[in-house]
Amino acid sequence: MRVPARRLVARAVGGESVDVGALVGARRAFGSWGRLYEFLKDERLAALLAFRLGGENFPADESFAERLRSRGRTVLAANLLRRKLFDDLKITLAAAGIPALPIKGVDVAFASFPHPSCRPMTDIDVLVSPDNYRAAQRLLKREGFLPGPREPRWWPGRTFSRGGEAVDLHWSPAAGLPPRRGMASLCYLGGNEKALREEFRLLVSVCHHQNHFFSLPLLYYYETLLLARRVSWPRYWPLARRWSVMRVTTFVLGLARSFFGGEVPAGRFSILKALAASALAGADPGRGARAAAVYAASLDNPAAALAWGVRRPAWAEEILTRSSFNGEPSNTKGKGKLLEAA
Repeated sequence: MRVPARRLVARAVGGESVDVGALVGARRAFGSWGRLYEFLKDERLAALLAFRLGGENFPADESFAERLRSRGRTVLAANLLRRKLFDDLKITLAAAGIPALPIKGVDVAFASFPHPSCRPMTDIDVLVSPDNYRAAQRLLKREGFLPGPREPRWWPGRTFSRGGEAVDLHWSPAAGLPPRRGMASLCYLGGNEKALREEFRLLVSVCHHQNHFFSLPLLYYYETLLLARRVSWPRYWPLARRWSVMRVTTFVLGLARSFFGGEVPAGRFSILKALAASALAGADPGRGARAAAVYAASLDNPAAALAWGVRRPAWAEEILTRSSFNGEPSNTKGKGKLLEAA
């Protein structure tokens, strides 16, 4: 299944209402409603589609519709429990003098998505100041959370688990950035969750893409555009500059738009134009953004990317061969081949 099928899915799900024609086209591309559902689940869009459809009738078998509804119910139940766990944990941290903020799913599912059932999450992400990070780890252990294996030194956090639930404790949402940047986020927000703005949420989303080298399910690209439509760009760009993610923001929005389309206030984004302006001009936007450039070029026009002389270092080849958006190996051999979508 090739990239156009993925774009059909994105078009079907990404609007305020479902594009039934695109959904039926995606079903044809996948060969059955069952295979389409599994793809939607892997890309973490099944619950969003269930919410968008509501009680609407469309040309699908009842098994597909029921699986969507069931997925939406499952996501909502899990999200409510995880949000309650975060709220309890925040109270415990606050009692110890440690301000904590929710980031990623445990925040945006309730604050930015049209309904909490639309945004699945696999863990609870908590942001604390670097100064409080060790104390927060000790507190989690006292509360019965077991620490996972030590993360690489460049990773700004550690995973803890208790009763089947995972908590990712972060001192920064961005890998490889100085601790003062993590501190800046807490100072900027004052540890007050009510002060969270979509600008900060978009910043976290962009950092998340960079952390994972852009090998993420479609849900995160939808989320990026959802946040981008709501931000105040005059407020966002100073934050992006402070966190050194201005170029990465351009790449992420370009990738997101290549799937879900639609204008964003920052203007149109051409992936290859961005590639030419930064990577080919000799500027160095950072490891994550370079990976995005190579990855985006392969998605957009692999023949043109190769013709333009994109040099793929060993780490980029590894990313391209081991990771596609759904975690499957990608086929990058030959000038005319697109990445596999499923």
